[in-house]
Order: sequence, then structure tokens, then C-alpha cells
Amino acid sequence: MTAADVLIECLIDWGVEVVFGLPGDGINGIMEALRTRQDRIRFVQVRHEEAAAFMACGYAKFTGKLGVCLATSGPGGIHLLNGLYDAKLDGQPVLAITGLQFHDLIGTYTQQDVALDKLFMDVAVFDERIMGPTHVENLADLACRMAYAYRGVSHLTFPVDFQEKEVKERQRSSRNIAHHTSDVYARSARLPDKVDLEFAANILNEGQKVAILAGRGALNATSELEKTAELLAAPIIKALLGKAAVPDDSPYTTGGIGLLGTKPSQDVMEDCDTLLMVGTSFPYIEFMPKPKQARGVQIELDPKRIGLRFPVEVGLVGDSRNTLRELIPLLKRK
Repeated sequence: MTAADVLIECLIDWGVEVVFGLPGDGINGIMEALRTRQDRIRFVQVRHEEAAAFMACGYAKFTGKLGVCLATSGPGGIHLLNGLYDAKLDGQPVLAITGLQFHDLIGTYTQQDVALDKLFMDVAVFDERIMGPTHVENLADLACRMAYAYRGVSHLTFPVDFQEKEVKERQRSSRNIAHHTSDVYARSARLPDKVDLEFAANILNEGQKVAILAGRGALNATSELEKTAELLAAPIIKALLGKAAVPDDSPYTTGGIGLLGTKPSQDVMEDCDTLLMVGTSFPYIEFMPKPKQARGVQIELDPKRIGLRFPVEVGLVGDSRNTLRELIPLLKRK
């Protein structure tokens, strides 16, 4: 087993089925590991590395699985950044793998000598340089877990000479016990506190003109959204990434909002006195209700996205579907 073989085996263990990328001599070892496992993992060759990153992000958005992109050292890795920022800002689990120059020439101004781990520091929630063949399994497991857990970009950069090195037990340090990491991601139930749920229900029950803004985080909560809309007599407005949260022909929705939105949705936003945001951090603040116009409640899995666009009075940190299921029994029919 080469170090690159270990990397691809780890990806397969994590359920990765497809890698988007563009070959280059800085990732030859990884390409060979993919070639010899093409019956278990598919490589999709693109015309430009930027497309690979966007495709990995889109794949994550529409499958819920880890999106993976691959690029060579230097300019190839740099080209990934635009698509990776899309993943960062939209909260998608993506793993970027890049090549790096020969490990003992890094920092010597050799060809394509770009420190991609330093370059990716802002875009990635996990960003590491592989230091040898026995380092691969540990970092690969952690990179996949971090991308899933923090809904963001993980990045591994892999010196080209290490990729083809055989993994030997004598290379391993005394503390690095073989196979001490796992390829399991434990997803938290993430239900809000009961006190917060009751506070949110009181705000929604007191509202006379309630609006629901649903985003990507509500894609698995269709029936719960419609039940909430029926109880609160509240139209569901869909952010672009939440377009599939309820069907376009649902009697409960007024369609999209923002630059590609509908007039009924904008009318609701301008007239509501209470806003329930479900799984969205919709970026176009100018289309939101004015801060003193309406009271706000937000359901969001990522705590740092609570109150980013609208000054909500209570933030419910949790999965949209499960949180709505806890909230619905507390709502009064209007």
C-alpha cells in the first residue's frame, strides 16, 4: 500500500463515491490510486479546477454527502478556491485534496512552490499538510469528520513524493498506533432547550401576521413546514437554496424571495409582524423585514448563523425537522 492508496481507501470507508478533479503531475500518486479503484470510486475529470470545487459543493448540496475535489500543486490548487468559498458560505461538507512539491524542496522556491495549507487557512475548517505515509489515515479520517461536523471545507495537501511511498510499520512513531482513528461520524440530535421552545412558541402565537422564511436547512422538513404554516396561517417564503423545501405548487408558499423572488413573497415580508426563519441565513438583508417591524425566531443548526440577518429574539439551535416537531404542539391555531 502506498500513502495515496491509504488516502483513497479512507475516502471509500467514509462512503465517498465520486471525486471531481483535474490530473496533474503533482498528484500522480493519487491519480494512480483512483485508477486502480475505479470499480469502487469514480473520478470525474473537469476542464478547470474551479469547476471541480463547484461540482463538489453542488454534489454535497443535493446529496447530503461529502463532496470531494482534487487538484495538483501550485496553480491547480489555487484554482479551487472560488468553489470552496461557495461551500464555506453555504455551509456544505467538502474535502479538497491538493498536491504539494517534494517534501524536502518545500520553501526553496522550486517550481509551483505554493504553501497551499497556508493559502487555504481562511476557507477551511480543517487544513493540514500530510507529513508522511503513516500520517495519512489519521488526517484523512479527521478531515472527513470535520467537514461533516462543521458543515465546511476540509483541506489536505499531500507532497508528491510521499504519495507514492510505501507505508511501512517502521516509519511510524511510537505514539502513532496503527488504525487508532475511526471512519464514523456521530450526528447529534441537537434539540433546543425546552425554555427556548416555549419562548419561541409564545412569540409566534402572539403574532398576527406571521411569515416563514425557509432555506436549505429545511429541505428535509416539508411536512413540518406545511403543518406550521397551517397552524400559524403563515405563508412559506423560500430562499433560493430552500426552493425544494416545499413544492412550488404548495398552497402554503408564495415562492421565492430576493433578486429571483416573487412580488407576493416581498409583500409578505414588508407586511409581517413576526418572522420565523427555518434553516436559512438568507444574505440579502434589503429584502428582509425592517428590524423594528417584526419580532423574530430562528431555527438553525449552526449557532454562529443565528441572528446574522435579522435581530431575532430567540434562536433555536437544532435540526429543522426535529425542532419543528417539538415546536408544533406548542403552537395555537389561528
